Amino acid sequence: MLRRILKGLAKTGKWTLIVIAVIGVAIYLPSRLGWYGIYAKRYVISLSGNPMSPARAWYDPQELVPGGVPAPLKAWPEGENPIDPAAYREAASWAEQQRSDSLVVLYKGRLAHASYFNGRSPESEFSTHSLTKVLNSILAGHAIADGFMESVDQPAADFLPEWDTDERRAITVRDLLNMAGGLEETFAFYPGSARMARTIGTDIVAANLEVGLYAPPGTAFTHANPNSQVAGIVVERAAGMRFAEYLSNKLWMPLGLRDGWLLLDREGGMAHTDCCMWAAIEDWARIGQALMQNGCYAGAQVIPADWVDEMTTPSAANENYGMQLWLGTSYERLRQYDPGIEFMGNLHSEPFVAKDVFFLDGAGDQRLYMIPSRELVILRTGKSGPEWDDALLPNLFTRAVDSIAGEPPAARPTRADLNAACLGRLR
Repeated sequence: MLRRILKGLAKTGKWTLIVIAVIGVAIYLPSRLGWYGIYAKRYVISLSGNPMSPARAWYDPQELVPGGVPAPLKAWPEGENPIDPAAYREAASWAEQQRSDSLVVLYKGRLAHASYFNGRSPESEFSTHSLTKVLNSILAGHAIADGFMESVDQPAADFLPEWDTDERRAITVRDLLNMAGGLEETFAFYPGSARMARTIGTDIVAANLEVGLYAPPGTAFTHANPNSQVAGIVVERAAGMRFAEYLSNKLWMPLGLRDGWLLLDREGGMAHTDCCMWAAIEDWARIGQALMQNGCYAGAQVIPADWVDEMTTPSAANENYGMQLWLGTSYERLRQYDPGIEFMGNLHSEPFVAKDVFFLDGAGDQRLYMIPSRELVILRTGKSGPEWDDALLPNLFTRAVDSIAGEPPAARPTRADLNAACLGRLR
């Protein structure tokens, strides 16, 4: 009897292995290699690993964002960095515990600290995830300055004839940038779903412009990708050139950043402006420095100065959100992406010590904090930390700066002060 059972199990196991082998040969491997198209390739890659941090092959095809020739970040001379070294040690230790790949700190425009883990370096490229979103608002400011767009209060439908005859005509560019377009996000991840069409589909323009409303425009906040992607479509159509070209001309080359890469829905198709640019780690610290200085970097105005003030103005729908970036306006222990979904949020163990913190947030706990009053830029890249706390790094370094002798609170600079100093026009 036992022999018969074992023999039956052996046959079952053999056929199971045969089925697995057939699936692998006929479905998985061809899909993984792209034989069944981009959609199938991205879907099987996301299933075979962490879907929030897929293999680099998932991001193909990509479009080059040509950069310039980066000058090394000017570092503090040894022994002159005024921040207590203990703060750096504590931050680096915590960052490593939180599965970080890098921790980069700029203080007063100089490289104050850099820790790299897991073989990473300043030149290592990483997927910026939702840090990418801020590029929509930066380029919208340039589009207005260049005369391609009247203002952010212009209807998005002026550039989207697909919306011109329905209720979405009421959505403004500001609504999209404020994550208050009222566009409905869905979370069905089965093949062929609307969510997958927007994420891995080969026509993300059509997929995103088909999204309907769940709330009147400008009234409800939800950190939903369609807002950002449609904003990118608007910028591209307004400028009359590809998003990558406009980004290169207006930010990447003026800042002297290394070449970057935007995820495309298909070869020659639309760039994802909601997610997933690949760029060098150190270069995002430079972007943070420019934003903190009201758009000035190394003596040049690379973002219209008054536009950064617009970007950091709290929206009517969420006082802790501006234009594609987060603000520290009021304390929220759990900062939620969607007020209706409690598990989608980030812990803040305490209020920000500095009242002028603003920051970028990407999946996997990619973070870029800017604190003008303390002249701090803090960049963290890596995988999702097991106990990530959005208050820890900003408050640790804010307190470290506040403890420096001879730095009275009354002397704290504003973004306007930093802009004037950057341009050589001390106020």
